[in-house]
Amino acid sequence: MIMFDSKSVISPTAFKEVLSAGGIKSAAVRFADKGLILVLRIGEQERVLGQYRGGPRYFRTVDGAASVLIQHGLFKFEADVSGWLPRSLAGKSDELSGGTGNES
Repeated sequence: MIMFDSKSVISPTAFKEVLSAGGIKSAAVRFADKGLILVLRIGEQERVLGQYRGGPRYFRTVDGAASVLIQHGLFKFEADVSGWLPRSLAGKSDELSGGTGNES
């Protein structure tokens, strides 16, 4: 899980400006405390995509995060979602860890 502070959040407007200037070097989907986030490499800094009303933008699915990147022309990105479990698999966590769900 990635940790970040509020200074590292970039507003959607600033993101679009940096993008149009060709300033996004890379993008990645990462797991944070409340969901998935987009981490953008701008120069030598990593910034987290924010919301218009402030704070980081969280995604519930990899598909949702990827859609935002693709809509903005970023077709290549990394994904490291270590520690994240999709809601569709939340009830199946025992199966994923090798258990049968019947252990006492």
